[in-house]
Amino acid sequence: MGRRLLVVLAALGLLAVPATPAPGSPMGSRVMYLTFDDGPNPLFTPIVLRLLDQQAARATFFPTGRTLGLFWGDEEVQDLLDRGHAVGSHSWVHQRLPDLPQADLERDLARANAALEARTGYRPTCVRAPYGITDPGVERTFDEMHLALVGWDADPEEWSSPSIEEALAHVRRWEEDGMVVLLHDRKWQTIGILRALLERYAEEGWVFEPLPECIPESARAGRSATRTAGDSPIGGVAPLWIDGWSALGWAHDPDAPDGGLEVVVNIDGQPQSVGTTGEDGWFVVTGADLGDLEGPACLWVRNHGPVREDAFLGCHRRDLQGG
Repeated sequence: MGRRLLVVLAALGLLAVPATPAPGSPMGSRVMYLTFDDGPNPLFTPIVLRLLDQQAARATFFPTGRTLGLFWGDEEVQDLLDRGHAVGSHSWVHQRLPDLPQADLERDLARANAALEARTGYRPTCVRAPYGITDPGVERTFDEMHLALVGWDADPEEWSSPSIEEALAHVRRWEEDGMVVLLHDRKWQTIGILRALLERYAEEGWVFEPLPECIPESARAGRSATRTAGDSPIGGVAPLWIDGWSALGWAHDPDAPDGGLEVVVNIDGQPQSVGTTGEDGWFVVTGADLGDLEGPACLWVRNHGPVREDAFLGCHRRDLQGG
């Protein structure tokens, strides 16, 4: 690790073992927050994740509790978090929340929160109301449950089956740094729109990040507490832009409590080991570790225990201008 990198990490407090790495963006880049409602869907959500990986994009998912219970367990949700995405509540069954009696509203939200917590290891910190509809009573209940309300700026309106150009034109009309885009990981229309949106805006230098209000400080500890002997490892990575690209990450495998997990970077189909995790689970990857290889850096942590899947920690762009 270079001396300047160590100095800057210390100044940022990142060597003091923070709970969760915060997402980082290169200086001057505009940020778009992609959000996906109503999943997971066994067909469309994996395609969405693949498209996001291809552009080294991260997003925030708002599954309904009932759908989550039908299709995804803790391994699928932990894999989503490993890739750098975030999750929030979208209620239990997608009802108009202002129409519910108070007791039913609280029961619905509590049940959705419990479904997420059972899979993530921590209570959700953000919520999107079904249909975007709230009233003062609903919002007061969100506050009491410590749920930040998330809306959106642009809605490509997949329900109306727009052409890709019509959908992108709608996003363009609301374009601004920090914009939140509403999408759904349960529709065919979303796939074409998402692919075009990622390609067009990535070419213009935008980056795609998860919503910060949906990532609690307790995320690492909560996630780690869900792992038992024989489970696959979990982890997370945050890009840093210090004299170019670097990445700060962590990984946890109960079968290797003292660290030493192998960190692997795959660039353009060329995997290479770039080190191991420390005793505290942290690791740093710098541009110097990657030599002359070009392209997004896709990171993995090798499983240490019984034969299970390695942890995929997402792909990360290195071609933007750092601070």
